[in-house]
Amino acid sequence: MPSRFLSVARFFLIDLAGSVVWFPIWWYTKGLARVATACAATIHYRAESYGFRIWLRNFFVPMFGQHDFTGRLISLFMRTLVLIWRSIAFTVEALTYGLGVVIWVAAPAVFILLILVNLTSAGRFLAL
Repeated sequence: MPSRFLSVARFFLIDLAGSVVWFPIWWYTKGLARVATACAATIHYRAESYGFRIWLRNFFVPMFGQHDFTGRLISLFMRTLVLIWRSIAFTVEALTYGLGVVIWVAAPAVFILLILVNLTSAGRFLAL
């Protein structure tokens, strides 16, 4: 049975220090891969939920069975507006997820920079 001193030393030297050293490696490899995979899966799900294929497949089909010229024109106009709006919404969502991945990549560097600025400013952080 190991002594308490060895257990505490193991905790501080191996477990705690190892976690600190392993953190950036995990963050930029496995962590980034998980975040990117989750974002890609969510973007794919959102594209499916907007139903672009269905809207495009039925683009020239008249709405509500209105087969006259006016009904076809209104259907075409409304479907065009809906597709434009859904495309804009999907693009905003995809860019938001992309920004999330960029923030994931930049966060540790920004935090370290802020810590260093705070430690080197000797209490003058954000002072004019």
